[in-house]
Amino acid sequence: MRGDSHPPYTIWDAALLVSSRNLCPVFRRWLVCVVCVAVVAVGGSYLISFLTQWPAAEKISQPGPLIVVSQPTLSWDQVSAKKTPNLWKLAEDGAVGSLTTRSLSSHSCDGQSWLTFGAGKRTSEGKRVPMTAPGETPKKCWSPAPPNPITSESTTGSGAPAVYPAWPRVRHRALSRSVPADPSHIATRLTGAGQCITSAGQYASLAAANAQGRVEHYVADPATVDINACPITFISLQSIDDKLLGKLLAKAPANATVVVAGFSDATGPEVLHSVVINGPGVTHGLLTSNSTRQPGVVQLTDLSALVFARLGDKAPHQPEGRRPAVQPRPAGDSAITDAGMVAMQLRVEHGLSADFLTRFVVAMVVLLGAGVVWWWLRRRRAQQSGVPAGSSTPLRWWLSGCAAVTASMPVSTWLIGLVPWWDAPEPRTALGWGVVGFAVVIAALALLGPWRRYPIGAPLFIAFVTLSVLLLDVIHGTPLQFVSMMGLQPVYGGRFYGMGNVGDALIATSSLLICALLAGVLIRGGHRKLAATTVILIGLVTLLIDGTPTWGADGAGPLAMFPAFAYLALNAGGLALTWRRAALIIGSAVAIVGTISVLDYLRPPQYRTHLGDFVAQIRYHGDFSGLERIVRANWTMLTSNGLTALVPLILILSIAVLLTPSRWPGRLLFPLVRRVPMLGEGLAAIVVCWILGFASNDSGVSIPPTGLLLLAPLLMLLAAAPSGHPPAEARVSGTLAHPKQSAGSSADAPTNAPTDASAATSPPDDPQVTSSTS
Repeated sequence: MRGDSHPPYTIWDAALLVSSRNLCPVFRRWLVCVVCVAVVAVGGSYLISFLTQWPAAEKISQPGPLIVVSQPTLSWDQVSAKKTPNLWKLAEDGAVGSLTTRSLSSHSCDGQSWLTFGAGKRTSEGKRVPMTAPGETPKKCWSPAPPNPITSESTTGSGAPAVYPAWPRVRHRALSRSVPADPSHIATRLTGAGQCITSAGQYASLAAANAQGRVEHYVADPATVDINACPITFISLQSIDDKLLGKLLAKAPANATVVVAGFSDATGPEVLHSVVINGPGVTHGLLTSNSTRQPGVVQLTDLSALVFARLGDKAPHQPEGRRPAVQPRPAGDSAITDAGMVAMQLRVEHGLSADFLTRFVVAMVVLLGAGVVWWWLRRRRAQQSGVPAGSSTPLRWWLSGCAAVTASMPVSTWLIGLVPWWDAPEPRTALGWGVVGFAVVIAALALLGPWRRYPIGAPLFIAFVTLSVLLLDVIHGTPLQFVSMMGLQPVYGGRFYGMGNVGDALIATSSLLICALLAGVLIRGGHRKLAATTVILIGLVTLLIDGTPTWGADGAGPLAMFPAFAYLALNAGGLALTWRRAALIIGSAVAIVGTISVLDYLRPPQYRTHLGDFVAQIRYHGDFSGLERIVRANWTMLTSNGLTALVPLILILSIAVLLTPSRWPGRLLFPLVRRVPMLGEGLAAIVVCWILGFASNDSGVSIPPTGLLLLAPLLMLLAAAPSGHPPAEARVSGTLAHPKQSAGSSADAPTNAPTDASAATSPPDDPQVTSSTS
């Protein structure tokens, strides 16, 4: 890192320039650009909010008893007016949604789901079942034996006492995990408040067992249960049985609240399952909750919160579940259609994601490799003939096109959600080719737009589109990220809202690259203060949106991005990174994330995110298990297969490239770094962000490869662009001129001058050219 004698400055310096009568032309243009971008961003955001606003959600009340019925594997593609008339009628009058049932394994089983339901937190027992590969049959689920009857009373009607002999051991294991859960939570709280629980079926009794494993009202056969014996009844059916459901509903009192849901994947693939809630206190519409913030989607633990809601003000706060609410819909089956559509979208995108991403990346690597071979053959022929290789416009367009399409693919997996691909006759095909189509359109705009006249124009455009789409999406509840192939993956227990790790990698990489390229332009013109101010403004906006609990709700993201932006701002301002400044930066990052978490904790419990819940766990229980869970989850992902184990190699190779500018592998990139001011510092900041993100996220393994998927093609696009940069030592005062109009360049100069020659025109001690990467 190299610094010059420029004094420290702040954004206040830019404000002082505004009050000056003699504003320099560069600052006026910079200020106009900032104001225009702000106006367009804010105006566009409000327009999106107006066009996508949902009706206010209404609470669910329970004036009478509560009946919960599970039909394993139940999903919306199995529900219709003909096949399941009783459930259909219940859905047409009640609230509907899709239910995510994952516990601690990718595949949900009945026993584990009922344990999770009883605990109100994800837990498990027995061998965990992995995710089912496409076309394969799920592994066998853990199946507990039914409880042993305590007396010889008949286990029909209102039931008889029974006990699980192994329950103390099961409960101890659940409470001993890094994130403890008590499977007896519902039974203990509700029976302690005088509300007995009748359980019927093999698995329902798991949620009705108290701390000693005793089930007070157990019925072996669900068909014989008396649903009026207790205020709460849990029923687990062996399969989807609409006729038996109709018989049970016929026995229910008029003021009962009925919940029918698919509690597990069981013998089927991992999907979102159907959930219907009907009762006099339930409005017709789509189910939602503060734990998902997605219309039509709730978690299994949200149903636990619905049971706890019977305690009124004494209901415990559950960090993994929130009380369900209903977004009203007009009468009819539109709500059912919407709930089923979300489940179908997630099923299709997840089934396609691995196959599509692999094929796309392989295809782009082959096409780019063909371009590299083309370039190598031209260079070899030129060397053999003893003449310069000269310019090759077709080759440059080939490489630029392939790189631009590759870099545009990640954001295209978001943008495809703007078109109804799910209505196509072949949704899977429409989704895949739709993503490719969006990528081609973005690439064409990048290469053919007016910004093409500038060497940094095309990569800057793609990075800006990526950053803008992701930030606007997270501000408005992540509807695009929610169903994106590179998005949140809620079926497998990922996020439901906010910024996921893949999104973090994309916004960090794109925003830092934008900062570096824009700062380089300003530094070339001798405007370091504006360069640093630009980095600070873009960094503040990105960090604010990513870290705010109501938007990105991300703690690890700002923790990784703040040091990277600070490092880049220091370099843009010509200041060296000392140990003292490094310590201040790290301390500030921790303080910022801590402040956000505390402010989130101060909100009412039902509105907190995981950040506020973490603070609450520390304050009330001294529980730091959330940190342990991050480490465990990251290690599990890192060691899950051979490909993820290569992620540290990506980081090591990235560091080696930055630290070895004069030899392999750094010399492959160094000519480009010398040609583009601030690019070296920008790459160093990006790698720093990847390293911190990798270490601080529960699935940080995904951050370096995702960032590289965007950064590598953007660098190739930048390298393939015509060499329209003025010599690095040129200084433009008073204007941001077109490169060909800049001092030290000639309109008649060849546009494809050798990179080494252009770099050699710069003095070796020029701080704008010797981009430090240490």
